[in-house]
Amino acid sequence: MPIEVNEEEKEIRTSVNINQEQLDDYITRLNKEFEIEFYELFSKNVNENEEEIEIKLNKEKQKLIRLVAVKDNKTFSKSKKENYKIGAIISNQK
Repeated sequence: MPIEVNEEEKEIRTSVNINQEQLDDYITRLNKEFEIEFYELFSKNVNENEEEIEIKLNKEKQKLIRLVAVKDNKTFSKSKKENYKIGAIISNQK
């Protein structure tokens, strides 16, 4: 996935593919120790246009924990178009 860091575009990989239930469980577990937020950065819907979202982190107060690819199933097919979203899990520092 392309991402811009300090006005420089880079290619990065996300974590393993997960479904929405797994994402919710992961965030719930992290919220026991940290203040966590999920930001949807990109969504691909085969019936609609792609949408990109820009976020700017406050480096003193926020930390990127992980980028995740979220889909209905855990596997991504290379042979057919599918709906998915890419999101950022952010920790808010106190």
